[in-house]
Amino acid sequence: MKASPLIAPATIVAVAIVFASGWWIYQRSFASFQEASAPANIEVTLDKSIRHEVTIQGTPATPTVLADLSKSGRQTEVACTTCHTTRSPQTDQKLPEDLDEFHQGLKKQHGSLSCLSCHNADNYDTLRLADGSAVSFENTMQLCAQCHGPQFRDYTNGSHGGMNGYWDLSRGPRTRNACNVCHDPHAPAYPQLIPVFPPKDIELIKQKQGHPH
Repeated sequence: MKASPLIAPATIVAVAIVFASGWWIYQRSFASFQEASAPANIEVTLDKSIRHEVTIQGTPATPTVLADLSKSGRQTEVACTTCHTTRSPQTDQKLPEDLDEFHQGLKKQHGSLSCLSCHNADNYDTLRLADGSAVSFENTMQLCAQCHGPQFRDYTNGSHGGMNGYWDLSRGPRTRNACNVCHDPHAPAYPQLIPVFPPKDIELIKQKQGHPH
C-alpha cells in the first residue's frame, strides 16, 4: 500500500490565508457589533439650586358647609360666618349636644377640647391658636402641631402624612396631605378594625382542633 503523498506547500499557504482572512473579518464584525450595542455614557447634571413646588392638599382659606337645597334643587354651600355672625357665641355650650340648632349630630372625640378651643369666636372663618391669635383654615397644621408635636415632627421629616411625587425636589414637584385630609379634626383617631382572615397556618389549625404536633 502506497503512502499518501505530502500536501503541497502552496495548498497549506492557501488554507492559512483563507483561515486568517475569515478570522479577521469575524473579529471586525464582532467589534462593530459591540460598538453599536454598547450603551452610551450619558451624564445627567441636575441643577440642585432648582427646587420644585410642594403642594399641600388641605382646607381652603375660607371653608364652607353644606346647606339646604336651593330652589333649583342644587346643593348650596355657605361660609361659617354666614350663620355665626347672626348671633353672639355662647361660650358655655362646649359640646355639640349642648347646641339647640345646627351641629347637634357632630361627633366630637378629641380629648377635653371644646368647640372654642380651636374655633375663633371673634371670626368663625378662622381658627384660634392656644395663645388666642387667629390662624386661617389654610394653615390648619399650625393649629394641630401645638398638641401633636411628635406627629408634626415626623410629618416635617417626611414619614407621616402621605406623599406623592419626587423626594428630590430638584427633579420634580411633590404633593402632600394636610392633617385633616386623613383625620377628622373633631374625632381624629381611626376606629379599630377587625382583621380580615387569620393566616392559614397548619400548626395553628392543629392546635385549634386539639391535635398534637
